[in-house]
Amino acid sequence: MKQKVIPVLVLVVLFALCSPAISAFAKEADGQAAGFHPYFRVHKFSGLVPDANGGLSANQLRKAYGVDQLTSLGQGVTIAIVDAYGNPNAQADLNQYDATYGLPATTITVVYPQGRPQTVNSGWALESDLDLQMAHAIAPRAHLVLEAAKSASSSNIFAAIQDAYTNHGATIVSMSFGSGEFSSETSTDSTFANGNKAGVSFTAASGDNGHGAQYPAASPFVTAVGGTTLKVQSDGTYVSETAWSGSGGGISAIEKRPSFQNGFNNQSGRGIPDVAMVGDPNTGVSIYDSFGYQGQKGFFIVGGTSVSTPLFAGILALADASRSSSMKNADIEIYNVAGSHYATDFHDITSGSNGGCGSVCSAHSGYDFVTGLGSPVANKLVPDLAAAP
Repeated sequence: MKQKVIPVLVLVVLFALCSPAISAFAKEADGQAAGFHPYFRVHKFSGLVPDANGGLSANQLRKAYGVDQLTSLGQGVTIAIVDAYGNPNAQADLNQYDATYGLPATTITVVYPQGRPQTVNSGWALESDLDLQMAHAIAPRAHLVLEAAKSASSSNIFAAIQDAYTNHGATIVSMSFGSGEFSSETSTDSTFANGNKAGVSFTAASGDNGHGAQYPAASPFVTAVGGTTLKVQSDGTYVSETAWSGSGGGISAIEKRPSFQNGFNNQSGRGIPDVAMVGDPNTGVSIYDSFGYQGQKGFFIVGGTSVSTPLFAGILALADASRSSSMKNADIEIYNVAGSHYATDFHDITSGSNGGCGSVCSAHSGYDFVTGLGSPVANKLVPDLAAAP
């Protein structure tokens, strides 16, 4: 293949003008990921009060996925949210979210594993609020740890991930970020594999750019979470879901198909995602951010797989709270349950696509590479995960 030589100045201009998605495919010269970026999309700024005509509330989310029918609130479980830079207003913003939607208050443990960053990035600050508020909406009695890496570099992010379960007792770690796959990613899988051995499950966003495998979602030691378009009645009663066109997914070019996907994924590579929840910004969620994003502070309607990932982390926390010991790689239990209780425990999403590559880019009955197994029917799935060996 011929390579084009582009002047350095032109490259600088292109990187300045292009969307953050460029970084999803950035690589260091040695084949490592150059860094990660968050997977959220702001649909609308609502102001100082939530938009009454849009933006799913905590109660709507809980009802839509059957969480409101469960007695478990995540008591005794620690969910770690890993983000770059963090948000100095995270606690105050969660307090406002709780007050608005009637959730029990909680105190976040904020950790700076490499020391406080010199600056705070407004996008990552919004991401931090989004992750905390979504996990708390589903598992409001779980303890939340915000692991604020000093930067979005892969080394700092992975150090924060390890710190979460090594030093702060997290059994669920949520990661709403990613990059394109890279040649040495299997060597970095050890961070997740070691966590699994210690009884830690990870959730990772599948990406917001449609078809294509992203990392760390591609790791077989994490639960990859895709995005859907969710329709509900005004009280949150579930109506339907379709695949969101932005939902990342596909077949890993690096990771082999894990054994838990046998019978679901007929390809030789690791299939992504494993599950899905709401991600379409047009049917997005309401969150509160006072740090400020693009000059605005208050309630935002937000979408992306940065929404679905902490939501599913909350689902796993509900299950862990009812188990005698935490799950070691929730994917193993999830696919085992799907093998025997698929029709009752999952919303099978059978329409929609995330690209133009035929069946691989289309949702269909059973497992697919856009929505995985589908979205959780939590009042059925959580008890079955809790009972799984």
